[in-house]
Amino acid sequence: MTRPTTLRPILRSVPGILARISAALLILAGCETTSQKGATSSGDDRISSNTLAAGDVITVAYPSAAELNQTQKIRLDGKVSLPMVGEVSAVGKSPKGLQDELAGKYAEFLQDPKVIVSLESSVAVVYVNGEVRAPGKVSLERPMTVFEAIMESGGFSPLANSGKVILTRPEGGKLQRHVLNLKKDSDDAVFLVKPFDTITVSQSWF
Repeated sequence: MTRPTTLRPILRSVPGILARISAALLILAGCETTSQKGATSSGDDRISSNTLAAGDVITVAYPSAAELNQTQKIRLDGKVSLPMVGEVSAVGKSPKGLQDELAGKYAEFLQDPKVIVSLESSVAVVYVNGEVRAPGKVSLERPMTVFEAIMESGGFSPLANSGKVILTRPEGGKLQRHVLNLKKDSDDAVFLVKPFDTITVSQSWF
């Protein structure tokens, strides 16, 4: 007869235990959602940063009509001239954005209006100097982070201070200076470069 008495405190504590478990699960779920949102935002930023400029060379391919395939340099007025649709503005658009626009334009001319736009070469560059193995210009033919630009320049030299990388960017008629930490697990490693940025890797004194 003592069993029911012994079990009462345990049974009374069950709802409290379940409540704590539910709260913990909600916190974990919230953390996971935040992480996923951050990753999505980063991906969107990478795509939007890759825009076409005058002087860039693009290839326009027509899977259903290969005879129309074109490789053209974007003119100083920002346009290219394409079969059937004529003059099309390309500057300021991403390759994917131009591709989608052309698919709409070719819908009345081709049974399959699919078009593939790819960037062959870019006039946009960033300048990398300081403690890297091969200082110089790096062409921006795709979205690129500061870390990737440094790797394109041969990587850090033995004297490099990866915790102090200075990015200088022309903005609004002025030079803006950003000090970045590219050491392991730093969020700055995914900082995107823009055309004509200058990256300077500082020297380590230790």
